[in-house]
Amino acid sequence: MKSRKLLVPILVVAALSLTACGANNEKTAEETKKTEQSSPKSVSISDGAKDMKQTIADLNAQLKAKDATKVKESGAKLEESWQTFEDEVKAKNPELYGKVETPLSTIEAGATSSPLDTQTLTKAAKELDGVLSDVQNIK
Repeated sequence: MKSRKLLVPILVVAALSLTACGANNEKTAEETKKTEQSSPKSVSISDGAKDMKQTIADLNAQLKAKDATKVKESGAKLEESWQTFEDEVKAKNPELYGKVETPLSTIEAGATSSPLDTQTLTKAAKELDGVLSDVQNIK
């Protein structure tokens, strides 16, 4: 008789334990999926440099139009593109890596400033475009 009375609470505790473990695993899977989505994908140096050069061309057009919102978006996009292959560049050619970082930092900072310093941004974009031509040729 006592074993029947204990059987129900034991089953309830076991069911709750298993349910809690299952919910924990679902959270872990969701967190892993979010982490994978948020981490930038790695691309080849050549493709990454081409993408950045296209963004620079867009940035120059936006600077001529004095569209501060689009300039800010392009500055952020340049950084995102750079993050996808910067480690490879740093490993293969640290000097060139430094040459990219300097104008890129100028563009990032200048794109968020108000009013836009179009002269400085245009100069940094031109410099970055030239350096990216060299980056494209890294083997």
